[in-house]
Amino acid sequence: MAALSPEERRVITALYVAHKPLTTKNVAERSEMAWQTAKKYLSQLQKKGYVVCARHGKSIYWWLNV
Repeated sequence: MAALSPEERRVITALYVAHKPLTTKNVAERSEMAWQTAKKYLSQLQKKGYVVCARHGKSIYWWLNV
């Protein structure tokens, strides 16, 4: 399995500490990065199988795939 970048680790840490699904905006705020950057890393992590997401209304919620 490929090593995670520091940014991917920040995103995973934000989701882990939250103990609940977070919106893309919440992940960005907790990871201290722009929304677009958070979305990029969340998408990469989803492709690697680390996170999953579901749409609820206009928001996309993300959580760890454990």
